[in-house]
Amino acid sequence: MIVLLGGCSVTSKVDLYKYKDVSTFNIVDEDKANYRVIRPTLHDDITLDMGKWHEYEGVLRDYFLVYNNAKEVFKVEQNGTYTLKLTLHNVSSSQQFSPSQYIERKRKIKTDKAIYIKDESYYTDPYWTYYVQTAIVAQLTTPQGEQKFFEAKDNLSYSVTGRYQSGINRSKYVESLQVSLAKLFKQIANSVAPEGLIVSKKVSIEDDEEFIFLINMGKDEGVYEGQKLLVYKEIVFKDEIEAKTITNKVRIGTATVSDQITAHYAWMFMDDEDHNSAIEVGDIIRPRY
Repeated sequence: MIVLLGGCSVTSKVDLYKYKDVSTFNIVDEDKANYRVIRPTLHDDITLDMGKWHEYEGVLRDYFLVYNNAKEVFKVEQNGTYTLKLTLHNVSSSQQFSPSQYIERKRKIKTDKAIYIKDESYYTDPYWTYYVQTAIVAQLTTPQGEQKFFEAKDNLSYSVTGRYQSGINRSKYVESLQVSLAKLFKQIANSVAPEGLIVSKKVSIEDDEEFIFLINMGKDEGVYEGQKLLVYKEIVFKDEIEAKTITNKVRIGTATVSDQITAHYAWMFMDDEDHNSAIEVGDIIRPRY
């Protein structure tokens, strides 16, 4: 059963024995019937253009791979079909000094005999504000030779009390680069996320409005418990004038992967139960990162 915890969050635990199959049809489309999810592969030789900031070369390569390992988007292989170039576009900083300021503050104190004015004025501490800016551009080449470009930036700031400059530690630049890389990786991941299909539908034997859906993506395709999925329905239109059919994907909603995951399959549930009746076998799902 999918229940609310503490009134605000949803558990991803699912007991399959409490559901019965209500799939309305099998996949009859030949392309879909033989469909297999192919996880994208990335060539392990990531090209780096560091400009004048060569000291951060390891940061770009290593943290991109760390994010990929965490989300399991690409399989990184020697003969990967996608190639990636990361260009460090900007690493810069600036600082601003804020001198001590006099803050005037008076407070009235009332007693049985009189009203006194207490002076609580004070001087603020002087401080320096430091700003770090980073920007990274990615060029991703698809197996078909198409080039896609992505850009991500970060602006980090922090303050240090004192009259004299303390300088900006290298760790602050690395911290900002990590944020830029995380943003960049999310863009790339959502661009290459593979599509899968809903292959089965079950309803709870205790609640006829509670459904779960089986997708043909599992651990080997990078799916994990709690992951968010986008759910689409394929709509076919007929153009009577041009005498052709037009296929369009319409987004229905989002879903969450349950704890029931195998190598190539996983059970999910819709985040909005109102969408349950619209979802059928053959509808399309895509991971959202």
